[in-house]
Amino acid sequence: MALVGLLGLGAFIANCAEADSSDDEASPSVDASAGEEAGHDAGTVGDGSAAAVDAEVDPCEASEDGCADPVWIPVATGQPSGLGLSSVWGSGPNDVWAVGATGSVIHWDGTTWTSTSIETNYSLQSVYGTGPNDIWVVSTASLIYRSTGFSNGTATFVRETPVFENALGPATVGPLFAVWAAGPGDVWISGRHRMSKAGQLETSWRTRPGDGGVAWAPLNGFGDNNAVYGIWGAGANDVWMVGSKGTTTSFASHTSGAPADGGMPTWTEVDTATFAVLNSICGTGPNDVWAVGNSGTIRHYTGGATWEIVDSPTSQNLRGVWAAAIDDVWAVGENGTILHYDGAEWKPSKAAMPKSDQRHLYAVWGSGPADVWAVGDGVVLRYSGPQPGTQGDGK
Repeated sequence: MALVGLLGLGAFIANCAEADSSDDEASPSVDASAGEEAGHDAGTVGDGSAAAVDAEVDPCEASEDGCADPVWIPVATGQPSGLGLSSVWGSGPNDVWAVGATGSVIHWDGTTWTSTSIETNYSLQSVYGTGPNDIWVVSTASLIYRSTGFSNGTATFVRETPVFENALGPATVGPLFAVWAAGPGDVWISGRHRMSKAGQLETSWRTRPGDGGVAWAPLNGFGDNNAVYGIWGAGANDVWMVGSKGTTTSFASHTSGAPADGGMPTWTEVDTATFAVLNSICGTGPNDVWAVGNSGTIRHYTGGATWEIVDSPTSQNLRGVWAAAIDDVWAVGENGTILHYDGAEWKPSKAAMPKSDQRHLYAVWGSGPADVWAVGDGVVLRYSGPQPGTQGDGK
């Protein structure tokens, strides 16, 4: 199936990158990136038609349970209604980006979503940035894009140096599922393993100075059957990666940073206490990290040698997680699943969508506790804080 002048490191590091991947039983993408990784793209919904354009939704009409109940409201984007979005990130409430199928890029300026697509037929998997003038988008190991931000009603994305290039096309070099940055000039990207020119298996890379532009240094060689779906760190010397070993077993690895000489970091795998594949990771600090994955799996790292098992109110595959505070965490997933953690337990939350149209959600991000966005199969939802009389609203 299926980005404010430059902020200080401490200001933006807690914003989480979403992973936009999962098991191969998900709804397939119908765009040109379909193939061996079709199960990891956000595509179109229904019959694949993208003729209609979305519109503002009346919460009273959309909800089967009345106006007072839903706390997540659909927001019109002007995009074709069936077009899937796989990732969302922003530098603040007036600078939010979402990306997805067939090169889709949309930008929120605080009032309106505007389309500013990248010219490619491949799905864009993840978006992240270090501020409003430094935004990164990844698709495959040969399709990596960078923008200096939204200006005069649009944004220009430049294709950066590929990790790998192949004459047979971008799909042959493997997908990238996640992008995260420790700061300007220190960007981390991850995906499915590929054999490098050095003959080693690599799944992740980090920017380093190159001749006339960006070059990429390998970050790990986790294994010949691994994929990294999520990256998050409390800083460049405290970074997590989560994903899968094969298609049915999870892993989570941590590094305390890369050697000064630019060599590969040392990674320590931490027991996840589950076989379920982990799709996304986020936290508020070194000892408050959340990971979510298939079959409703939720894990919490508070320090130590293992991840804590957390009771989950769903068995749906969870795709994205974002933390505003230690007692304010959101997770989203398949079939319209939205969950909230209030510091004591995880509870379901509702969106103003008909029960007959519960679309998959792939990513969640917010600029603060009362400004949170979720994106998925042809839908963008917004949470603007708890409303009187609501349930599962985080309060």
